[in-house]
Amino acid sequence: MNTVLVQQLYREIDALPIVDIHTHVQWKTGSAANIGELLSYHYYTELTNAADYEEEPLPFDDPYELMRRIYPKLAFIRNTVQYDWLMTISREFLGIEAAAWELDGNWPAIFRTSEEVMGRPEWTSELIDQADIARVFLTNQYDDDLEGLDPTFYTPCLRTEPFVLGMDRPAEREGLERFLGRPLRTTDDLDAVIAKTFDKFMRHGMGYAAISSPSGFQTRAVASEDAQRLLTRAVEGGAWDAADREAWGAYAMNRICEACRRYMRPFHLMIGVSREVYPRGVPSGRDLFDSVNSMAGYDYLLNTYWDVDFPTAVLADTSGLELTAASWIRHNVYPSGHWWYANQPTDIEREIRRRLDTVPGNKTIGYFSDAYYLEFILPKFRMYRFELAVALAERMERSLIHPNMEPFTMDDALFLAEDLLINNPTEIMGID
Repeated sequence: MNTVLVQQLYREIDALPIVDIHTHVQWKTGSAANIGELLSYHYYTELTNAADYEEEPLPFDDPYELMRRIYPKLAFIRNTVQYDWLMTISREFLGIEAAAWELDGNWPAIFRTSEEVMGRPEWTSELIDQADIARVFLTNQYDDDLEGLDPTFYTPCLRTEPFVLGMDRPAEREGLERFLGRPLRTTDDLDAVIAKTFDKFMRHGMGYAAISSPSGFQTRAVASEDAQRLLTRAVEGGAWDAADREAWGAYAMNRICEACRRYMRPFHLMIGVSREVYPRGVPSGRDLFDSVNSMAGYDYLLNTYWDVDFPTAVLADTSGLELTAASWIRHNVYPSGHWWYANQPTDIEREIRRRLDTVPGNKTIGYFSDAYYLEFILPKFRMYRFELAVALAERMERSLIHPNMEPFTMDDALFLAEDLLINNPTEIMGID
């Protein structure tokens, strides 16, 4: 590694404003109120639960007590990139050096300092300015309150799982009926509630529709008559088996794609989650992925809705090449970020190189944070930006000696970095 070149590239890349196309930030608050809330981020509860398991549930409703429980276990995860994120937040935003976290019993002092700093009315705006965050895309349910949202900074994005994966659950249907204002009894009602949802989101500057789809998900054509029979059975209290859920899921995905086509919005696919694998895990820490999951199940969708853009994220490293190849040949597939378990330097490094070598430069969305609080956006983007600087520096050096490679200059590297981080996300997502 040419450290001087990497540092030079990194400084330039890190000066770019942040456009974050996928988060779980709550727009009415944005930031956390204290360090205990930051430690409720599932990475920390997952890792410390795995390092030192306790049967007693964690007190997520009490940030002070949660920090007391987690603090002694942080020593076990000091080797992880997630610990690095936490120390960056502590040092740069709160003024607390990493050494303070290594003192036994020092957690009350850290907590009090965090409350003093993060409890100020100007905290969120200062944080946004310091991190140079230009745009944050949200994760929203159909019935979320979006009134008062600033669409020049926050972009609402619709999660579609209730329409696709939850229709056989009475509570899910009842929620959709309340939103629609009438019973949901027919496939026409499904179209109506989807249209009402898209209308609402478009009024607030909708970014895209999205789904986190399960491992082995299959898309195909399903007749409306077959979907109606399934819906009628569910409404009448009948149970669905796996084949029924698969058929309804395929039907509803088609209806969401039709709406994306009509409203000219992308459909962000997040492929391959295996839910509730580990029942003794913490909330949001019970899911894994299937390493043999394939994008082949989406061929019908990607072919049929050729005029809908599909930014796509995958979980398994075995899916990384498949996503690259899909983006290589399909005009409407865009590799999007480095999701969840792949959101760490080793996998980011591999996938950056893969995509740089083979995916057209205007198609890759470099990174999204998946953050639950604004505080995490800067350290997570820095992690990606450093790996991007390393990959670009290597490409520059290789171009000097490679017998079959065109010159790749500093300007080339910086133009490409700006495309990955700013130009491509805004153009693919259709925002100003």
